[in-house]
Amino acid sequence: MRILELESTLNRYEAALTAVEKTDNKPSPETILRLLIARNLVHEKFADIAHIYKDKLIKLVELDSRLKKQAGLITQTVQLADLRTSFHPPKDYWWWFLEAPTHPRDRFDWLWNALTVTSLTASVSLVVDISSRFLSTSLGFIGSFAVISQSTLTLLTAGGILTKAGRRGIEEILSRLRIKKYLWEEVKLGLSGVLLLSLIGFRGSLPLISGYFNEQGLKNYEEEGDWSTAQSDYERALSLNPDNAEAHYNFGRLYEALQELDKARTQYRLAAQGGLDAAYNELGRLYIQDKKYSQAVSLLLTGLDNLEEKDIQNKLLKTEDIKTKNETQYALFKNLGWARLKQGNYADAEADLINAIELDKTFEQTPAAAHCLLAQVIENKPEKDPDNALAEWEICLRYNDRRNPDEDIWFGMARERIDAQVGVKDKTSESTK
Repeated sequence: MRILELESTLNRYEAALTAVEKTDNKPSPETILRLLIARNLVHEKFADIAHIYKDKLIKLVELDSRLKKQAGLITQTVQLADLRTSFHPPKDYWWWFLEAPTHPRDRFDWLWNALTVTSLTASVSLVVDISSRFLSTSLGFIGSFAVISQSTLTLLTAGGILTKAGRRGIEEILSRLRIKKYLWEEVKLGLSGVLLLSLIGFRGSLPLISGYFNEQGLKNYEEEGDWSTAQSDYERALSLNPDNAEAHYNFGRLYEALQELDKARTQYRLAAQGGLDAAYNELGRLYIQDKKYSQAVSLLLTGLDNLEEKDIQNKLLKTEDIKTKNETQYALFKNLGWARLKQGNYADAEADLINAIELDKTFEQTPAAAHCLLAQVIENKPEKDPDNALAEWEICLRYNDRRNPDEDIWFGMARERIDAQVGVKDKTSESTK
């Protein structure tokens, strides 16, 4: 009787196994569970019978061999660890502890895992670098979003790959997506790679974000008159991209307006080192105001040489670039003429100021400064030319911008010279009468 029961149990085991084999690699969890329980019953029946016929043992070995071949399919369909938690099978119930056969691709898993850890380490380093740049100043909405989003994304990815609970969650998702188990490590590497590439891309976009904050600072400084906000904008721009020459230049202008001249010089110097020619002009002008004329001449000549080199290399092609170049060149020639005037080098001063004045026609409104300085040069030359000097003073007076401290001084000089000349003419007319 027991032999018949054993025969029946083996047949049920075989039927359950065949059902799994015929599911076209898509067995249901119920089919798998039915197979495991059928194998349990076989084990129990064999334990109850003292003497088992050889043919039954051979059949069991054959069936178990077929079962082991389905290990990969079974482990892909169900989580045996979860089933063991529910049914508590003994350790010798090996079919509850099946492991998928090693796929040829799995021999490279150590490499994929090492690359994954390396990629995540690089990602964390980038997050620290990027976050520190935003956190070095007040965050604002953009900074807060950038820090929170990238930190959260990195923590989720790293946690999902490196922690036990995270790995289980990712593997559950991969299993539901029907991704072959031998590809799981490659998929994890891909996720870490996507994270790393996204962070590299974001890190590469920091100069663009820096440029945005620089533009906001310029707007707040020139249009809104909100110098405090402009200062914060420039600080953000430079924390994101310390090589932003335009931000250094604009920050220098702000510091100069705040009469923090040492800080202004530092910013102008950094802008000049970044290749911004206008910064040479501003530094030279500050040296003139400090009566350091030789240093001013050296800086201004360097700025002009750089402009000429860029012109030769055809780097200035757009209309707005040509306009900027002309404005910068005018300022450099004007300040160079000013420095040489202060040195008493009137011949070179006159040549430089004439070069500046030749650029007048490229501007919508004639700048007064070069004419004011040229009038002084003509007055100080050994060979006097009062009529020419007066003509320059008249242009200086006509186009003078008294909001500029230097031009305000020259306005007074022009008024004085013109009034004096008018007085001379009046006296001459009276004596003639």
